[in-house]
Amino acid sequence: GPYIELSEALGNFAAHLASGNPSAVRLTYNGRFSDSNTSLLRNAGMAGVLNRSAAQRANLVNAMQIAGERGWSVTESREPRAGHSDTIQLELVTDAGRTTVEGAVLLGRPRLLQIDGIYCEAPLEGHLVVMKNQDVPGVIGHVGAVLGRNQINIANFSLGRCETASGPGPREAIAVISTDATVTDAVLRELMTNAAVKLARSVEC
Repeated sequence: GPYIELSEALGNFAAHLASGNPSAVRLTYNGRFSDSNTSLLRNAGMAGVLNRSAAQRANLVNAMQIAGERGWSVTESREPRAGHSDTIQLELVTDAGRTTVEGAVLLGRPRLLQIDGIYCEAPLEGHLVVMKNQDVPGVIGHVGAVLGRNQINIANFSLGRCETASGPGPREAIAVISTDATVTDAVLRELMTNAAVKLARSVEC
């Protein structure tokens, strides 16, 4: 179903965004999942994370076994929530930190809602570029110029930023860009030439 597709897409997205070696995955189901069996959603999320690097292709049947062989901790929790939104949150813990993504199914398709607590709604399909940057002028123009120079068309551009600054200096912002073609490592390096861009990763959904 669409929520299995969503869970796998969130796992794949988090694995591409995270750095370091994974040690734990935490899934939180918000809304009407509370009373239902979520084992397939869990397995799909794990398969999404594992297929970033697994030599053996992970799927709904073997994902938990592969995670167990790697010594990963996998936990699930349910949060009944008022309102109409049923969302899945996936947190990936590595030796370099933690990455949290949350998504929902809208009009039958998986959609990203948040990255590390920053609201940023975007489609979870096709060719994506994820960026973390300082919230300063000129970044969007830089992205458009770099992709344009490389003949890469932008299909969708989603932005989000921290509601409050964590300290002195600019706030952190996030961009998720859907493109008509895969963005190569060379183009990602070009995006990183702007000092405000702290991370640029390509994700294939």
